Amino acid sequence: MDEARTGCLVIAVAGGTGFVGRHVVAQLLAAGHAVVVLARAPHGLPSSIADARLRAVDLSRGVDPQLLEGCEILINLVGIKRETAGWSWERAHVELPEQLAEAARRAGLSRMIHVSVAGSDRAGAGAGAYLDSKARGDQRLRARTDGPAITILRPGVIYGRGDDLLRNLADSIRAAPVFPAPRGGRSSIQPIAVEDLADAVMRCVEQPASSGRDYDLVGPERLELRELVDRVASCPVVARRCVVVPAPLVVQRAVARVLERASADPLITRSQLELLAAGVVGDPEPARTELGLQPDPLDRAAITHALAEFKPRLPSVRLVPDPAAALELRDLAGHRTERWRLAWFAALAVGGLLAGPWLPGSVWTRMAGLEGVLSLLALTLLGLRWARLWRPSAAALGWGVGAGVVMWAGAFGVAAALARLAPELWSETTTLYAWSDQLTLAPPLALGLLTLIVAGEEVVWRGALGVALAGRSDRMGPWSAVLLSSALFTIAHLSTGPPVLAIAAALAGGAWTWLAIRTRSLFAPFVAHLGWDAALLWLTPLS
Repeated sequence: MDEARTGCLVIAVAGGTGFVGRHVVAQLLAAGHAVVVLARAPHGLPSSIADARLRAVDLSRGVDPQLLEGCEILINLVGIKRETAGWSWERAHVELPEQLAEAARRAGLSRMIHVSVAGSDRAGAGAGAYLDSKARGDQRLRARTDGPAITILRPGVIYGRGDDLLRNLADSIRAAPVFPAPRGGRSSIQPIAVEDLADAVMRCVEQPASSGRDYDLVGPERLELRELVDRVASCPVVARRCVVVPAPLVVQRAVARVLERASADPLITRSQLELLAAGVVGDPEPARTELGLQPDPLDRAAITHALAEFKPRLPSVRLVPDPAAALELRDLAGHRTERWRLAWFAALAVGGLLAGPWLPGSVWTRMAGLEGVLSLLALTLLGLRWARLWRPSAAALGWGVGAGVVMWAGAFGVAAALARLAPELWSETTTLYAWSDQLTLAPPLALGLLTLIVAGEEVVWRGALGVALAGRSDRMGPWSAVLLSSALFTIAHLSTGPPVLAIAAALAGGAWTWLAIRTRSLFAPFVAHLGWDAALLWLTPLS
């Protein structure tokens, strides 16, 4: 390439302030070329390309040939992901490229480099508005018989720091353990690094022989979308398990439409969705042989580099939202909480509660005594970080109150369903409410006794058999810990009361364990549990 250098050139770049534009302009400047950026740039040029000259223009309104005065080459990087006020697909991808080419002709420029998208040369009926408009824009440029010699570059999906592809994938994977993908993620893509794209533009600038040629700019590897999701999920910045599942394209289009209307920077647009569904691939050989382009593969190192400044935007619905939370959960589980200790304690806890009806006293005193003894054993023998787990905080209080309200409302829904579908089973709730008659203490003392029982249950079932299982078992994930903890809690209540109690134990026990793991706190489920019990016992009984 050194032999083909043409010296310092004055290059106009339309759309030089965007993601791709900043990299292209920076590389041209680094090579010693003078760059004129054509963009609105109301706040001036970004610091990374501050050495370029800005000619402020709203390209959506038209192109004045005087903008190109003194320039030798024009590079068009203008493209949109969705239609907005002033920018339609037709305006951005069909009319503007032709207008830029005409302005370049009138200004006497000899060359133009136009960046399109991989697949635009093969777009057929039903390709979607984005790809169709790109294809028609390319065709109009190729149909020109006068003006600058035009090079068309067709990049695949572009990645790099600040990109849409990896950033949005990482956000989605971090937020949820399931990734819905068109065609089940089987479409092929060949991602290319933005640095390699900028390098290709540079090579075209400095190799006049590229004039009039078309090049696909794609990575060296064809990946299915599901493979890319797996790679992003396994990189250290994200480090979350994620399952790719098929999702109907019509549903995803509707979701993308909502996201476009709700956000200035949507997680995905309909145009991006259409590209991912169709696949974005090309032939890398011409760019390799004629330009000498050797793009890097999208491996773990490249993903980690691109996501070095990644900051999540979506709230996580995962039980353990991020790697930091997973480390905190493991630390809270304690170093002395080996699996054999947990198994021994689980057997003792379940056996103790199952034997409860044969012990003297009322159900209240038996529960208080059993949970008290089990709590002392857990606090003494299991090495959880009990002080941290019980530390009150505004966040834990908020989670607890919110969960308690949701569970309280949900209890009435479950009650209505049982009363309608299984009236005989529902009639057994009178047995449960008869227990309150056995509680002859004054209200403050009754609430105090209930508080002790609830606190004991949180220590035993949510702490020792919830947080510890989730944090200390390498083979058991957090959801498995929720299911096992709630199953043990349910089994332990089988001999305590009627079957409807087991149903309540399964549903509520699972919810409280989920809350303990999600918040890495026992204070949150304690608040939810105590409020739920007190409300349904005395304030708003179900029957």
